[in-house]
Amino acid sequence: MKKINTMMKCVVAGGCFLVNFMSAQVGINTSSPQALLHIDGTKDNPATGIPTAAQVANDVVFTANGEVGIGLLTPAVKIDARSTNNTDNSIGIGETTQTASEAASGAMRYNPLNGGKMQYSDGVVWQDLISSPTKAVVVANLRVANFAVKVPYQVSTGIAGWTEISDPTSNFTPGTGIFTAPRTGVYLVSFTYDFVRIPIVSGYFSEARYVVNGSTVVKKCVKSFLNTSKNAQVAGSCVAGIQLNKGDTFQPHIYQSVFNGSLSLRTDITPASNEYGFVNLSIVEQ
Repeated sequence: MKKINTMMKCVVAGGCFLVNFMSAQVGINTSSPQALLHIDGTKDNPATGIPTAAQVANDVVFTANGEVGIGLLTPAVKIDARSTNNTDNSIGIGETTQTASEAASGAMRYNPLNGGKMQYSDGVVWQDLISSPTKAVVVANLRVANFAVKVPYQVSTGIAGWTEISDPTSNFTPGTGIFTAPRTGVYLVSFTYDFVRIPIVSGYFSEARYVVNGSTVVKKCVKSFLNTSKNAQVAGSCVAGIQLNKGDTFQPHIYQSVFNGSLSLRTDITPASNEYGFVNLSIVEQ
């Protein structure tokens, strides 16, 4: 709809002249535009009068001052998306291959490296916006009855059934032992394990394995044994930095070639027990 106001103006010395004062308001999907250009996304505005905040939530307006309102009729800045009824008021900013000088001062971009960050151009270099994003920090241990978790002979076995101590970003599923990377970057992982006491024979070994996306082994830490027929607990640990892309899954595995059968991990549910606290996992986003 286009509104045009026409006024007759008379000049004493020379008669009357017809002067057109155009106060045009263009509406798309609305017959009652509230700004220079008013777009009603879902065509739910009333035929006359001012739409409600809920109706405006899907609208876009362009004002005579050159301001853009997304989900509101009265933008306070050049681009304003602060709708009171829209739960999605975020503004997406993507990546760019332009240099800071090409983009010029004041430009902004998203840089996905090292956990992701926002940057702005000062006209010379891309500067990091100061922020403190919550990074993934997982701490868990295995608190189950002794002999409850067994690792088969020469089978790479994912360790599940963890008790979660810390996981502020909710990226770890303790029941499955699977961690999903929230961002692309490096993750420092520490994994310790201990089996129950058995006779160790020369040449036997166990491995802590770091498995990504269900099948790719990205790290192995091998513990081998030289003593023959000596009763001892088979234990191991593995500390490594692993590169994960956003959405990659990670799970600690154990491979044992120590006992030709299912070998139990040394665990317990009671902190006072001598079998408690030997199987632990931590994942820290760098």
